[in-house]
Amino acid sequence: MGEDWEVNHVGMTVSNRNAVLRHYQALGVGVSVGPQPLLPYEAGEGSLMYYRTLEGDPVTNTYTTGGAHTFNDGESQIGDCQLECYPMKPGPGMFLSEYLQKKGPGINHICFNSPTVEEDTERFLSKGCALMFNALVNDKTVENYLDTRAFGDVMISLRPPPTEWERAWKANNLAHPLVNDWTFRGVGIAVADLEQTLRYYESIGFDQHTEVARDPRTAAEFAAVSVGPLRFEFFSALDQDSIYAESFALRGDGVNDIAFEVADLVAETAKLEARGVELLRTSEDGRSVYFDTRAEGNIMVRLVQR
Repeated sequence: MGEDWEVNHVGMTVSNRNAVLRHYQALGVGVSVGPQPLLPYEAGEGSLMYYRTLEGDPVTNTYTTGGAHTFNDGESQIGDCQLECYPMKPGPGMFLSEYLQKKGPGINHICFNSPTVEEDTERFLSKGCALMFNALVNDKTVENYLDTRAFGDVMISLRPPPTEWERAWKANNLAHPLVNDWTFRGVGIAVADLEQTLRYYESIGFDQHTEVARDPRTAAEFAAVSVGPLRFEFFSALDQDSIYAESFALRGDGVNDIAFEVADLVAETAKLEARGVELLRTSEDGRSVYFDTRAEGNIMVRLVQR
């Protein structure tokens, strides 16, 4: 599953959207490109189902399509990755608000465009992954969230293929002169049990991409799984000195970093350090470096030599 998916966005829930956008731009990491554009108008009925809590209690609202733009997100263009910063108030009301209350700001879903979104959704459901959010227009999916949190605590969401207006908007973002020439590789996810995590992802349709390996410099064992065009790289801390130990202690299983491939790791490292971004750790082979961008959004940036 996922061989024909495209990456749409990485979803981060935050309490202060503008602070996060300013943070990434000030560090020279991302460029604020505003909210996602308005969906094309289609006359008819919309439907929105979502869990009110992380464990369930679904509610469904219907509405007449069209009307004012009500998106509250802000997008940070980081290389060719669109980071969706969605502001919520911690507490009851919606599962994302409860997520923010329990775990603090952070990445909680990765969204893909699928040409077979309905069929893929049914495949997830058949494997026991609940539907936590489902937006429809005239009974066609606009976006959904599948509950793939059992190990790794990150949801996968699906949208239909992007239309020309969305492709044009993304192309305009990539043409911005301040956007870095970084290629989105995937996410690093801290987990308590690496073997169980790998078995879980295989059970829901995603094959292990690499063998389990260890890195003494980061004090972690890790392996990657291919999810669409991305690598979900799962890391388990070997001791309290691990770069993943602090993240796991604070938030448990969850996305720890966003990773990008770069043409010249030395040059890109120098650029970020010149902006005052702290280099936290370098992998044993010298091909990966971790930068501390956690002050807003609670996620590190990892650069990998292409």
